[in-house]
Amino acid sequence: MEFDEQLLNKALELATEWGENFRQPIHDRIRRTYPGLSDAEIDQLTTIARRVESRIYALAEDEMAGKLVEREIVPMSQREFVWLSDSNASRLKNIGMYYARR
Repeated sequence: MEFDEQLLNKALELATEWGENFRQPIHDRIRRTYPGLSDAEIDQLTTIARRVESRIYALAEDEMAGKLVEREIVPMSQREFVWLSDSNASRLKNIGMYYARR
């Protein structure tokens, strides 16, 4: 199924949320905005979100290893995931940089 950019970014935002919802299923939260989504569609959105998250964190690890510079992470992410918003890309880059430096 094809998802629009807004839905993909909302799912990514929810799937990577910190605090009490950290690593919690997004089903109930995303249905507040998109009530017509099926469990299968939300599962697919979660899979996409985890793939994006993992890729950006890997880019942060590459930066730490000297394979690229920090300013390249967001544009590289957005070339790979053309729907990725600036805010999500920047937020995940910052989280990835935090993890890479721990």
